[in-house]
Amino acid sequence: MKTITLKVDDSVFDKFQWLISHFSKNEISMVNEIDVTRLDKQDFDYISKEDLDSLTKTSTMYKNGDKKDFEEYKF
Repeated sequence: MKTITLKVDDSVFDKFQWLISHFSKNEISMVNEIDVTRLDKQDFDYISKEDLDSLTKTSTMYKNGDKKDFEEYKF
């Protein structure tokens, strides 16, 4: 099952809930209501620019054949 986050205007929220209520709990369920105006950067998965640069460098090294620091696992 996939999870999505929607921002629904107050003027249509009742209609939206009515629509969702016509599906079974196995098909659609409302996980929780979130006040998106109160979300902070820490509420999301986040990677810093420095970490992203480091991962990009490591990936490039691996793709270019520099695999001395890597162990490959075969399943």
